[in-house]
Amino acid sequence: MNKQQLNSDDWKKVERKRGFFRSYGRDIGKVSAGNFVLLVGNMIIFVLALCVVMLLFPMIIPQFMPDKLKDYIIGTGLVDESLVTDEAVNNMYYLMTMIASFMLCGFNLVANGPVCSAVSYYYKNVLIGENSFKDDIKKGLKDNWKKSLGAMFLSLIVTCVLLFNIGYYQNGPMSGGAMGMAAKSFFFCILTYWSCMQLFVYPLIACVDLSFKDVYRNAAIMAVKNFPIALLVFAVQAILFGFLPFMLVFVVGSLGYGIAMLLYLLFSFGFIGYISMYLTWRAIQKIIHADD
Repeated sequence: MNKQQLNSDDWKKVERKRGFFRSYGRDIGKVSAGNFVLLVGNMIIFVLALCVVMLLFPMIIPQFMPDKLKDYIIGTGLVDESLVTDEAVNNMYYLMTMIASFMLCGFNLVANGPVCSAVSYYYKNVLIGENSFKDDIKKGLKDNWKKSLGAMFLSLIVTCVLLFNIGYYQNGPMSGGAMGMAAKSFFFCILTYWSCMQLFVYPLIACVDLSFKDVYRNAAIMAVKNFPIALLVFAVQAILFGFLPFMLVFVVGSLGYGIAMLLYLLFSFGFIGYISMYLTWRAIQKIIHADD
């Protein structure tokens, strides 16, 4: 596999930009181009994410079922019962499932692996200032599609298993006891850590010629060594793909819906993808410097 080799001289080119935000501000147009590719690529997988949400999220949050959602809205007493029509509830339900599906894609838990690795390769070259949008995306897809396809399916399986276990201990036979609470918390922590690992998986596939096993071994190590930062990025992902769209759509209304769509189209996926590549690039270069 022919990849652009990583070396300390390349990292000096990144260091001249003096940090992530200066780098991002300088390359924001290029990052937005990558955002568009990520959005279009993930639309292919969006139906799969939608299925995961519709099948597993109701186990964790019962309001992800129309009848339960209707009962919840009426139970709050904030809206007159006569206004809570089936049509209004169904519209709210579809918006909730759509936002949750985008959230799974935004966390790279259910995502288009080949596209994610291709954009990671492009972002790596953007960082060192030697990028060509069309050529980088094409090369990233050609070189990494097999390994990243495997990563995509592995993440889908692991995510579904973890969500199922969280749902089982949330509302299953053991939901009321201390054991159920401990098990639910354990699987949620594992899901959080798995999400942090995903920040490093596709950039590693794009940047370094590693075996599939070593990709995940290094991603696990990097997630541990950079855990405070990775956890901060996890929180940013939760805001960008969960809290903010939800507030925009359900509080602001039609204007908020349009703003949320613009965020998806121009910003959210690319911003997280660029952070992911930047963190991985720094971690890789620390290893290179240590070896030197």
